[in-house]
Amino acid sequence: MKRRTEAILAEVERRGFDTVVFVNEVIGQNPSNFVYVAGRWGLGEEHCALVLNVDGGSTVVMPHWGAARMRESGLYDEVIAVRQEKGHHIRGVREALAASDLDKVCFDLSTMSAQFALQLGRAMGICLTPDRDISDHVFKLRSIKDEFEIAEMRRAIYITEEAVMELVQAARPGMHTWTLKKRLDAAMIEKGAYESSFDSTIRFGRGPPRPPGLVKHDDMLLVDVGCRVETGYCSDMGRTWPMTLDADVRDYLERAVAAHTESIKAIRSGITGNEVLERASEVNREYGFEPLVRCGHQIGLDVHDYTMPYAPSFGPIETDNQPLEAGMTLTFEPQHVDPKMNMRSHIEDIVLVTDGDPILLNELPWKLLW
Repeated sequence: MKRRTEAILAEVERRGFDTVVFVNEVIGQNPSNFVYVAGRWGLGEEHCALVLNVDGGSTVVMPHWGAARMRESGLYDEVIAVRQEKGHHIRGVREALAASDLDKVCFDLSTMSAQFALQLGRAMGICLTPDRDISDHVFKLRSIKDEFEIAEMRRAIYITEEAVMELVQAARPGMHTWTLKKRLDAAMIEKGAYESSFDSTIRFGRGPPRPPGLVKHDDMLLVDVGCRVETGYCSDMGRTWPMTLDADVRDYLERAVAAHTESIKAIRSGITGNEVLERASEVNREYGFEPLVRCGHQIGLDVHDYTMPYAPSFGPIETDNQPLEAGMTLTFEPQHVDPKMNMRSHIEDIVLVTDGDPILLNELPWKLLW
């Protein structure tokens, strides 16, 4: 946390400011930049603010029931207790900035709603214009993961993989996909997840697409699932497995895994996100699958990590036409759709970009039950 705040404050000073404000307005409202500078305590709180000064001073604004505990922690120089309400939150921020030169205060505007920013600006007599926004620098820092971040993502991945393996072993014809989904979601929490990182799905991969329902003997199941650990870091993974392994299913799955294995090799620093997409589409065509619209996204403190346009995803928009850098983490999920066989799969993992071959952070095999 010290390294992160020092990197942010150096940029704050370079831009001519001496104070920066981060806000966690409402839980679930994209507080990731706040969590990045506050750590795990910032994930589940709301109506908080963190004020950092280039001279090293720090003030936190937070709901009154946690204020005494925060003072005892000694993490910050000053703690201002407020009611859990927007007006009290704004008054707390004003109090935290009472001794500051408002012309030299910048903000991370990504962590507050337009309404909150408007009311805060009016209350302080300033206009929160883009030149006061430091979020672009925080996004750039977040796009490159350090050892701690990678370790936390591996922890989220491990929990997810354990839950998926239990799901695969439990799935039987006659069970309902909603029942399987509930088991999967509960298993991740039981194994240590803070929460799901998105709403998990279990779909059918053979025959015409159909809504959630009973699993049949000739079905192929596709799972898309992820969790978040208490430090905020996420997983997102997909696996495909058959209820019955007949010749057609085996042929399709073997080709899907072969295509996935080949196309993932393109991921490395210096290659653009769009080039990874183009290569994956080329490989898909070689194996008899449809070309791709996209094949992955940034992941970290958010399951679809909001670090664009400062880091690419895997195509096809303009901001994806920039090179990957070592330390970036992305999911890789090229779809393998065979229109003749009416089969489709979902295989998704988290990949760490390096200067050489990509590092696959997931360990659960792609070949489940075949």
